[in-house]
Amino acid sequence: MRDNLPVDVTSLVGRREEVSRVRGMLSSSRLVTLTGVGGVGKTRLALQVSRQVRRVFADGVWLGALAEVGDEDLLELTVMQAVGLRSTVPDSTAALVEYLRDKQMLLVLDNCEHLVGGCAALAGRLLSACPKLRILATSREPLGIDGESVFVVPPLSLPEGAASLAAESVLLFAERAAAVMPDFRVTEGNQVAVAALCRHLDGLPLAIELAAVRLRALSVEQLLARQDDRYALLNRGNRTALPRHQSLRAAVDWSFELCSDAERLLWAQLSVFAGGCDLEAAQSVCAGEGLADGEVLEAAVGLVEKSILLREEGDAGRARYRLLETLRQYGRERLTDRGEERALRLRHRDHFLGQAEQLQLRWFGPGQAELLAGMRAEHANLRAALEFSLAEPEQRRTGLRMAGTLWLYWLVSGAQREGQHWLNRALALQPEPTAERAMGLWACSFLSIVAGEKDTSLGMLGECEEIAGLLGDPAMPAHAAYLAGFAYSMKERDLGRGVALLHEGVRLEKALGEPNPHASVARVILALVSCMGGQVEEAIATAEQCRVELEAAEEQWLRSWCLTYLGLSMWRMGDGRRATGYLRQAIRLKQPFRDLLGIGCAVEYLAWSAAQTGDPKRAARLLGVSSVLWEPVGPLGPLLGGFELLQSWHRRTAEDQIKSALGQAAYEQALDSGARLTLEEAVVYALGEQTPDRSERAFALTRREEQIVQLLAEGLSNKDIADRLVISRRTAETHVANILTKIGLTSRSQVASWATDQQQVR
Repeated sequence: MRDNLPVDVTSLVGRREEVSRVRGMLSSSRLVTLTGVGGVGKTRLALQVSRQVRRVFADGVWLGALAEVGDEDLLELTVMQAVGLRSTVPDSTAALVEYLRDKQMLLVLDNCEHLVGGCAALAGRLLSACPKLRILATSREPLGIDGESVFVVPPLSLPEGAASLAAESVLLFAERAAAVMPDFRVTEGNQVAVAALCRHLDGLPLAIELAAVRLRALSVEQLLARQDDRYALLNRGNRTALPRHQSLRAAVDWSFELCSDAERLLWAQLSVFAGGCDLEAAQSVCAGEGLADGEVLEAAVGLVEKSILLREEGDAGRARYRLLETLRQYGRERLTDRGEERALRLRHRDHFLGQAEQLQLRWFGPGQAELLAGMRAEHANLRAALEFSLAEPEQRRTGLRMAGTLWLYWLVSGAQREGQHWLNRALALQPEPTAERAMGLWACSFLSIVAGEKDTSLGMLGECEEIAGLLGDPAMPAHAAYLAGFAYSMKERDLGRGVALLHEGVRLEKALGEPNPHASVARVILALVSCMGGQVEEAIATAEQCRVELEAAEEQWLRSWCLTYLGLSMWRMGDGRRATGYLRQAIRLKQPFRDLLGIGCAVEYLAWSAAQTGDPKRAARLLGVSSVLWEPVGPLGPLLGGFELLQSWHRRTAEDQIKSALGQAAYEQALDSGARLTLEEAVVYALGEQTPDRSERAFALTRREEQIVQLLAEGLSNKDIADRLVISRRTAETHVANILTKIGLTSRSQVASWATDQQQVR
């Protein structure tokens, strides 16, 4: 099932009626917003509903987590990343609309309250242009647009009379208390105190969970007594606050006071992190005045035990720590009260600037996939560091330096458009001719080429070279020369100029001495442009030499591009069989990076090679597969769509060779069969690794029919299928009959068995 929903670490207690009501609202309204006070459980309810309805949405359920998005300009980019869209189109909203236009999808926008205006505008545009899209939002206030259905999430039910033990708030307290005290039970002896405590906490899940953790040190009666004192004190201090806001504030205040001094300090300091952090980052930013390295770990353990800090498993077994958003906001208040927020944010920025520099330093060697995964985990922190830097005039130069240093991350992670956002913003704020500006212009130029923006790129490179001349920098003219050659090669008429500039760039890079990864980047680009320019033997020699050197260095990402261009060159030489071998090697190297742009290029060239070796049906299917891979990054992919000659080769191969060999109807059927594969299936098919048991009959089913097959496998009747998919019973019956005909089976049970086999193969 396609989604990016997080795995629950604790069970959801109660909420059966609320889940049912929200599901009903989603069936009749395309925008449902869950509102309520902080800590009432809006996010948990939204996630539970999403998990229950995801089978209904053929194109998946996707969560856009907005709590840590501080810049409204990043709203669309964040949603793009959530749904897997990596388009480089300048208008992010237009790219989203185009991508979602025909998608049957549920988009969950979580924590909209600080971006409510932007979320309202985005939701309105998406819903008006994308008829099959539905949105489930969580916010402390409604979005306020036409067609919105609002569900106010109530607190958990409170204990009353004889039914006290069945109240949801009591059940939650009992479950969370048993998690920290396995022998804990609600008994006749403590049920009155438990009921009173849950009533004092107004049934707010977060407040109840914080209180339950305290049973390690206090009895229920002591908890109640202390909560009474805190609640009364708070009421005297703020009589205008709403009761439930008072209850939550009282619970959080009380939890803070019961922490040790080191735990309180760390709680406040960790609030500068966005999206959590690992222990290394926590020690780097928080250790110092007030906390030693060892005390950071000890305090973190204490906060985890008190359920203030959530411990999550990160990549490669590295633990990460995260504050719930309500507790993070509270910690930020405490940090501000101490007058230490700016100092901590500065240390936070410096840490992640160091991480960016380490990525650039260590990239062209072993362990690239792990390096990239580590940086992807810190994406929200990178944003927070850049936002802080560009908000303060004296830090803007460092912000520009950081945005430029991250050029490899923007490029390899598929975040080219976001990289352009930060670089353009930083360049506008720092117009002085500094080394940071030269690097920023160069980095933004590279991303512009990937986006297919030749003129923008060349304009930036011209200024970059001017600044380098003023500063006497010998490296930047070399970098700019090979990149200018790359930009010029986008136009077929400029290929000769592009090749010449690339040769000059390679010469200048070699003159700088070793080690110099830019020399390798320049030569890989030269291999592509030489191939396009007809100098195929030179292209093969250049790419092969680079491949050998990069393999010796245990480099993987750039080597995958060497193999891609070796495959393209072999195709130009008329050797489709060898081209296929190189291209499949390239795909395997690209998979750990989730490099859709690179895999898409390789699959496109595989299609050309299949046509060359006399297999037009497979070639057409591979073109369909490439369309699956191109969809998130833009039509034909920027590194194909932005280059005139590659576009021409695509049209010639698809139209003149494959279509003419198959005929229009067979061509379209094969193309469509490839386009309906999932991303995982598409890669398996491209690699030629599909299991023989995978029947050709699967290619004949539409997406709706594939969805119904899965429901048949669950044992649903035609009526149940109609109810689940919100279609008429007659339509469901027609679909089932068509499925039986297409896959050549005679009974529903055979379809269910066949579907199970297909799932095992996948």
